[in-house]
Amino acid sequence: MQAYVTPTDPLVADLVTRLDDTLREDFEERAGIMEVDGQLPRGHAECLAMLDVLHRHPALLTGISVLQIELDGSTEWLPTTDLTYARRYVADVGGTEIAVRNL
Repeated sequence: MQAYVTPTDPLVADLVTRLDDTLREDFEERAGIMEVDGQLPRGHAECLAMLDVLHRHPALLTGISVLQIELDGSTEWLPTTDLTYARRYVADVGGTEIAVRNL
């Protein structure tokens, strides 16, 4: 994982801790573009970049995702705050992951 500078805004700094590596890279890229191309102060660019990430991934605010699975021939929905554990559980009970959905 690449080492990133902690965002200047405390709320943004807290929210970036919820991002996986891919989303964090996306956040940093968007903030950098807004800062350089948009000529915005870094803090402002970080806030706008986080709003963009949250717009596309609203589950980051709640920490809850819904795992859509197939189990015994039917589609089921499994809300979770821990996708790793939920995926392991689904595999253990013989289910198949279909998709991860937002609430």
